[in-house]
Amino acid sequence: MAVGEDAHLKGFSGARRAKMWLEGTMRISGAYANTDSPSCARRLTLAWPHGGQTFSFDLGGAMRGAPYHGDMFCAEVKNYQQPSDQGTQFDEFVAKCYVACQTGHLLSDHLMWITWSPFRANTWTQLHSPRHVEDAVLIHHARVFGTSGRAEAKAAINQQVVETVAKRLWLIVLSEKQETLVPLKDWEAIVAAELIRKGEQW
Repeated sequence: MAVGEDAHLKGFSGARRAKMWLEGTMRISGAYANTDSPSCARRLTLAWPHGGQTFSFDLGGAMRGAPYHGDMFCAEVKNYQQPSDQGTQFDEFVAKCYVACQTGHLLSDHLMWITWSPFRANTWTQLHSPRHVEDAVLIHHARVFGTSGRAEAKAAINQQVVETVAKRLWLIVLSEKQETLVPLKDWEAIVAAELIRKGEQW
């Protein structure tokens, strides 16, 4: 198997596992991957404002239960066992999140980065800060603003959007054991039946 094919299969497996874990928490309703159908792919695909390229989030769906009931989410999944180049990829993800929020993407109430390996341990608590969001966007300024220099891009950046992205970012680190620590399907069925009996949405 070629290296590229192996990476693609690992990514597909990671997205499937992340979807199963999210649904297993019972706080996610109707999660889907960008590979599930052309319709799902369209919902999760956006265009960079400049450069004529598009990008796609891996997962999307709805959330249930306070305080997130009815909110929508998008997620990027990295099925990595080592930090690898996640820092670089995370910066690009944050720039994508800025574009999504700037354009009013309806599925971007919450923006999740899901991985099996932490990265940038020394700055982990700062990765969802407004300062880091701004820095990440400026790295990708050419595709976001069409600018040729960082100073010009800094003048174009919208601080309100930066703050919005920072508030919506989630960093989730999974493990194989953690994936099993979710309510059993029988329990899930009981909860669903009780909510439906009370006239609430499941």
